[in-house]
Amino acid sequence: MNQNTIESIVRSFGIPLEIKEWKAFGHGHINDTYLLNTVSGPFILQRKNHLIFKDVMGMMNNIVLVTNHIRKRLLAKGINDPDRRVMTYISDPSNQYFVKDADGNYWTLFLFIKDSFGVEEVKRPEQAYTAGKAFGAFQNQLSDLDGKLLIETIPGFHNGKLRFRQFQDAIAADAAGRVGEMRQEIDKMLGRSDEMLRLQDWLDSGEMPLRITHNDTKINNVLFDKDDQILCIIDLDTVMPGSVLFDFGDAIRTLGNTAPEDEPDLAKIDFNRDYYKAFAEGYLSESRSFLSEIEKENLAYSCQYMVWEQSIRFLADYLNGDTYYKTAYPGHNKVRTLSQIRYLEVMDQHMDFMKQVTKQ
Repeated sequence: MNQNTIESIVRSFGIPLEIKEWKAFGHGHINDTYLLNTVSGPFILQRKNHLIFKDVMGMMNNIVLVTNHIRKRLLAKGINDPDRRVMTYISDPSNQYFVKDADGNYWTLFLFIKDSFGVEEVKRPEQAYTAGKAFGAFQNQLSDLDGKLLIETIPGFHNGKLRFRQFQDAIAADAAGRVGEMRQEIDKMLGRSDEMLRLQDWLDSGEMPLRITHNDTKINNVLFDKDDQILCIIDLDTVMPGSVLFDFGDAIRTLGNTAPEDEPDLAKIDFNRDYYKAFAEGYLSESRSFLSEIEKENLAYSCQYMVWEQSIRFLADYLNGDTYYKTAYPGHNKVRTLSQIRYLEVMDQHMDFMKQVTKQ
């Protein structure tokens, strides 16, 4: 990447930006991101990975629908700085929110929110509470926007029936000859399938509301101001229709675990009750008003579901010969599988507590 290339891409958006300096920005592994310091202020230029996000136009339509809706909600509440409270994307002269370069790469441009910062991981219950509050508020802001207006950025991303079929196919194929080795773990996951597939049954029947979900509910996707107050949610590439249970459950899949998702020492894996309680209380402080009874009743269950889903995805990839997830060493997917299954079993021991917290 060089100055001339960046200036050429920016010119395609049809706005006169005089770039003083630019640099690579952030730690993302999917998109390439650059911070542009211009005479008009700072902007972010980002190359979208169209090998992962195959419908960039649909993805950007999702993002614009969501950010425009949140902006309207903010203005209706009298918020006078909406550009700091929701991401602001720049369109090209044809009103598209991306441009393509000569190599077929897709680029987006949006305002950089000055005097903001992020947190990489939760280290205190207060941070867990704030993360829950931020994502609860995000879902609340979108609770009156029809999820059917959005596409699935990654089709079937959390469709339990699809993920289970892929798991069954991996068992049947036994491509890497590992089924025998993993028979105990396979049987454990098969034994939970009826319970875990209830969520997709509820979505298919309409009993569970179809809403708009973020699908990456980590604290590093929350921006804060200098006073540690929440500004907005970022990284909206995976915003799509789904159940609020996906977001709640996936947050606890990571922050509730006392160890990384690929911890080889299973004795280190435990459930952090303090973080769970704090996140749930923060989340419900913003979301309780719009959640249906079936959603509130199954928040704790969603945590088990998301760990089960990730377990069978890691296990299927191991059975297939490690063809999907990047691995750092031989047997990495096996370690991931064993670690997630252990976390699921540990979580079983805390379910009464988890349900009690979300009933309050």
